[in-house]
Amino acid sequence: MVRTVVALLAVLALPVMAWAQPYPAKPIRLLVPFTPGGSQDVIGRLLAQKVSEFTGQTVVVENKPGAGGLIATQEEARSAADGYTLLLSTGAQMAIEPALNPKAGYDPLKDFVHVIHLGDAPLVLLAVPSLPASGVMELIAMSKAKPGSINTASTGNGTYTHLTLELFKAASGANLTHIPYKGAAPAFNDLMGGQVQTMFTTTASAQPYTSSQKLRALAVTAPKRSPMMPDVPTFAEVGVPIDVSVWIGIAVPAGTPPAVVERINNEFNKALAAPDVRAKLATLGVDPAGGTSAQMTQYVRNDAERWAKIVKSANVKLE
Repeated sequence: MVRTVVALLAVLALPVMAWAQPYPAKPIRLLVPFTPGGSQDVIGRLLAQKVSEFTGQTVVVENKPGAGGLIATQEEARSAADGYTLLLSTGAQMAIEPALNPKAGYDPLKDFVHVIHLGDAPLVLLAVPSLPASGVMELIAMSKAKPGSINTASTGNGTYTHLTLELFKAASGANLTHIPYKGAAPAFNDLMGGQVQTMFTTTASAQPYTSSQKLRALAVTAPKRSPMMPDVPTFAEVGVPIDVSVWIGIAVPAGTPPAVVERINNEFNKALAAPDVRAKLATLGVDPAGGTSAQMTQYVRNDAERWAKIVKSANVKLE
């Protein structure tokens, strides 16, 4: 009888023992909503490798591009809330897409726990050298004096480059004509050819053109000057209060245990502090962030509210 009771207790304890295994007890998936080789993919793989080293468990990067990041984001929202499927999240999926698309299939605040803010890639306003405006205020004045005469490219309707333009117009009263393109390559081609005169893009994308003086940088959208362009003022410096960055983070499904969220947060904070990681991020034009899950959640909430207002006021529609 005693042996039977002991055996029964041992069997009943098995699920508890399995559940109580320290996290992580098996490999972790990191969903990246972009194709291999892009800057976000490089960042995801860089940090995945570091976290693997720190935890002793492999972090497997899985590229899930498509539908502007919706495929990966929707899959993450449906994943088990156990910390073994992570999402490399960005403002495009968590702040802009829900504002543009009521059928996105997820709520950025209800369906996810935002674990950590990994970093920010600021934007810069570029102009062709032939444009007779030496700075942002001259551009604004020129656009008001000749409404509709200055064309501004974007990488597509509803993208960061488009919505930053709309934010700039709302903040400054600039009268610029939006010309959407299907991606960065055709937009840059027409900018270089003079068919459009201005464009917002990331500092990393702009640097090859500005360093060779093929294009002129007017101002960056970050709160401080970019190390890539130390001579270029911020928008705040020239009197236009704009603070925009293409941010990246880590998200997990809602319901993930707080202790697991804290462990993931700690490991990624350690990875961001590594000198080799910071050096690589600098070459990509990304400022490392870090911080707590609560701070990241508030950041996402503020960003979503900001873009929802811009989408509504500018009447931005998906094609």
